[in-house]
Amino acid sequence: MSVSWSWSGAASASGRRSSGARAKDSGGRADRDTVSLQTGRILFGLALALAAAGPAAADDNWPPEPKPTAHYASLEAARDSIGAMVTRCVSHADTAVHVSRDVVTFEYLYAKATARGWAFHITVNDTSSCPDESVQRALTDAGWVESFGYSADGPDGSNMGYLCRNFFCLVEGVWDGGDDSDETYVPEPGCKVTVTCVPRREDDAPPQ
Repeated sequence: MSVSWSWSGAASASGRRSSGARAKDSGGRADRDTVSLQTGRILFGLALALAAAGPAAADDNWPPEPKPTAHYASLEAARDSIGAMVTRCVSHADTAVHVSRDVVTFEYLYAKATARGWAFHITVNDTSSCPDESVQRALTDAGWVESFGYSADGPDGSNMGYLCRNFFCLVEGVWDGGDDSDETYVPEPGCKVTVTCVPRREDDAPPQ
């Protein structure tokens, strides 16, 4: 038994993330109700000290944003590298897992532009673990960094963007998150993961 693969050259729909996913809070803010008065005073004092020291000194207290190390000579080279990652992240013994690849037209979220790219589609039709997080780890291990402007998380799926030096990758996972209003509802097993790779644009970033 082996994982089913299929390739297609036909253009598909936009790779833009679905509007149903809710944005992930990348800042990890603590619940204000749990912060004690003493902790609040400490944080307030620290803020005053940083303000008095000036913006440059305040910035020095934060680690620099990680820079991607991965670089590819062409879109096809990036495609092949991501394809190898996808191959390693799925079970070759599970006939309920299917992988396909096709050409897509991707609509950037922030830049008013579209681009030709490649997308890998992973369909899991059984109770196997969804491979979205495995693909994400593979990208970071290969020198890509997270692009939080494309981050979204919800009960029915999650998105995360990744950057290398010259390409952008979007990992989208969709599954049945259940029905909170019906305790008897049994979610359908499986998931669908789409991994899209397109050229990186410097203007494709959230407004400052």
